[in-house]
Amino acid sequence: MKKPFLVALLIVTAVLLVHDAQTSQAPPGMVLIPSGSFIMGDADGQDMEKPVHEVELDAFYMDTHEVTLEEFEDFVDATNYVTDAENGGGSIIWTGEGWEKTEGINWRFDAAGNLHTVEEKNQPVTHLSWNDANAYAQWVGKRLPTEAEWEYAARGGEKGYRFAWGNEPLGEDVVANVSDENFVEVVTTWPYTEGYDDGFIFGAPVGSFPPNSFGLFDMSGNAWEWCADYFDAEYYSRSPKENPLNETPNGRRVMRGNSWDGRPGLMRASRRTSDLQANSYADTGFRCAKDIE
Repeated sequence: MKKPFLVALLIVTAVLLVHDAQTSQAPPGMVLIPSGSFIMGDADGQDMEKPVHEVELDAFYMDTHEVTLEEFEDFVDATNYVTDAENGGGSIIWTGEGWEKTEGINWRFDAAGNLHTVEEKNQPVTHLSWNDANAYAQWVGKRLPTEAEWEYAARGGEKGYRFAWGNEPLGEDVVANVSDENFVEVVTTWPYTEGYDDGFIFGAPVGSFPPNSFGLFDMSGNAWEWCADYFDAEYYSRSPKENPLNETPNGRRVMRGNSWDGRPGLMRASRRTSDLQANSYADTGFRCAKDIE
């Protein structure tokens, strides 16, 4: 009777040791997202979030936070990389009258067109195109997460939370940098969550709010994040169950997570949007993922 028990104990111990090894060997600034399945999409969301479907993913590593100004500056200093905004006539900022593409604006500037200060270097880098984000990811030996990986990580994996912080919409607890009473004082026509004050108008330093159950910061709010996939509003109707990635070229790439201008009701982990992969915005950045070798 003892032998089967010992065999089972050894198997369980081996599995735990492998898991601990993967976790302990995660690259600096990353966490292990374990393999698993989850329900992707939202039956009560927009049409592009449907149909709700099951997805199975292999394990991977993911950055705990969005790539910061300081980290991107290191990349530029080492490679002399020039962003699409610097090559293509600027990026989109809030001018006081609306969101407008403004010449001369690039990753060194904030959402109002002011140069970032040294004290702001721990904020997520923005004004970057998908091309810029992908170039950085390759330089650091990583990649952009797939859309499915991103949503799985935001939901807490098999926990399947509707929002990065849980299942309840925003309440009194300050859990994310979104459109709040500070933001609406500047952008007066924008919808916002009444009574909610996250302490920031635009970007916040990464890690300013509680992480989700995987230890990931700012999976809702602060900055939209580019994903690897090409965007297709109807992709869910035909996407594969295992490790989906839309690689059919169409010029548009997926963005996830919403930002500091995140409107009430649109902070779902399933929320999707997209843009041309050469475009950049004041509220769009990224984080990286990495395969487990």
